[in-house]
Amino acid sequence: MANRTRALLSRIARSYVLFVAVGVVVGLALAPVAWNATSSEGTVAVVPVAGTIDGSTSASVTAMLQQARNDPDVKAVVLLVNSGGGGAAASEELYLQTKRTAAEMPLVTSVDAAAASGAYYTIAPSDRIYTKPASTVGSVGVLATAPQPLEPTDLVATTGPNKLTGGDEREFNYILESLGNAFIGAVFEQRGDRLELTRTEVEQARIYSGTQAVRNGLADSIGGRQAAVEHAADEAGLDNYDVRVMRPDGTARFLSRSNYLASTAPDKEMVSAEYLYGEDPGGPVFLMVPATYLDTANDDADSPAPRTNGTERDVDNRTRPAAAAAPGGTHVVA
Repeated sequence: MANRTRALLSRIARSYVLFVAVGVVVGLALAPVAWNATSSEGTVAVVPVAGTIDGSTSASVTAMLQQARNDPDVKAVVLLVNSGGGGAAASEELYLQTKRTAAEMPLVTSVDAAAASGAYYTIAPSDRIYTKPASTVGSVGVLATAPQPLEPTDLVATTGPNKLTGGDEREFNYILESLGNAFIGAVFEQRGDRLELTRTEVEQARIYSGTQAVRNGLADSIGGRQAAVEHAADEAGLDNYDVRVMRPDGTARFLSRSNYLASTAPDKEMVSAEYLYGEDPGGPVFLMVPATYLDTANDDADSPAPRTNGTERDVDNRTRPAAAAAPGGTHVVA
């Protein structure tokens, strides 16, 4: 009887030890998940700005920035930009939205292939702009094509004398100059203390490589998406943070599985960490400039390079990419 009792107690003891051991192993396995799911101090929201900036692009980016501002978990925003510009009104709207967001939280930009023209207008309020050496940055200016005048006929009636022509050349140039001054003024308002370019140089609307842009103050640092995210988190005082890629339809993208599981977002999905290391832009970015520029560029290519004063500001026109003309009757920041 005593032997059977001791044997039973021995089996119970071994089972208890095994149970404790299994519990420790399971606990150690789940601890990192539990820690990652609960220890985040906040979120860095990533907002893509890609393609031609038109009304649709402006609306979607505006929606994503509003989502970020309204989310109490979001402590900083990173703009991922790959755009050669677009419409003046749409670009101005994104500038205002970016400026508003930057006033509420750290906002950092990472430039992929290009942040030119209206896209640069958009990112001007950024606390810091990261660019790649081969990125194209700049083109601070406005292009406008006048509407073609219609010949008066008995079949066309108007309610005003300028309805057919859009006004005279002086009025058209005044509007163009006003739009350009607003763009250039915004750049100097946001980055005047960092620019190594004079206003006259900025007015030339030149395009610079990423390396040149850092040297002349249009950008701040050479770096990619990961550097931008890390800097935004640092500016927000975050040591442990989640990275969420915003989408205009309200879907939240997560890089961390634990944060994905912990999120209560109704629409969510996982993305690879490779998202932060860049994407193929899918081809060259064409800037919308006058067709006459092509003739000038061809002439320059056949002539010797002009002398410079040895600074990075002096970039001859041959460094600009070939471009196509903008459609008539529109104002385009280009």
